[in-house]
Amino acid sequence: MARQKGIIKLRTTHFKIISAGSVVDFENETFEVDTQETAEIALDSVATVVISLVNNVTPNSVPPMFLALGIIFYQEVNGVRYVLKNGSYNALSLVKVNGV
Repeated sequence: MARQKGIIKLRTTHFKIISAGSVVDFENETFEVDTQETAEIALDSVATVVISLVNNVTPNSVPPMFLALGIIFYQEVNGVRYVLKNGSYNALSLVKVNGV
């Protein structure tokens, strides 16, 4: 990592956005999940196109529904992209819970 003007600058060259939609029936111990992800996107000064990830699960479900959103960072070395495996860089979070 290089430090520039008080901001940590990763040696990241690419990233990927991931999402997961899930319906969890805790009483019957069943679940439904759908995951989506973008392609690896170059991290540069060029603006990306609008990202739209749609997770298909049963609509209007009675059991709780969860939506998670995350980002994975990559570093390209000699034409090969490697995931930055340090957990402090890649993130995943629940961004919406419905029906709890």
